[in-house]
Amino acid sequence: MKKQLIALCAFAFTVVCGPAAAADWSTVTGALDFSGEITGVMAVVGVLAGFYVVRKGARLLLSMIK
Repeated sequence: MKKQLIALCAFAFTVVCGPAAAADWSTVTGALDFSGEITGVMAVVGVLAGFYVVRKGARLLLSMIK
């Protein structure tokens, strides 16, 4: 029951406060030209690489907490 309550609270926080606290990346990406295919491929590769780095760091952090 306790885990379900924690999950419900986390979900409610994400729904209510998540969009309000979203980062604005328009100043960072405003100077990039996304019209070329190579730039699009590089953008996808960069997003995937960032995802895997964050996932690896989260796993490392969670293993330290255990």
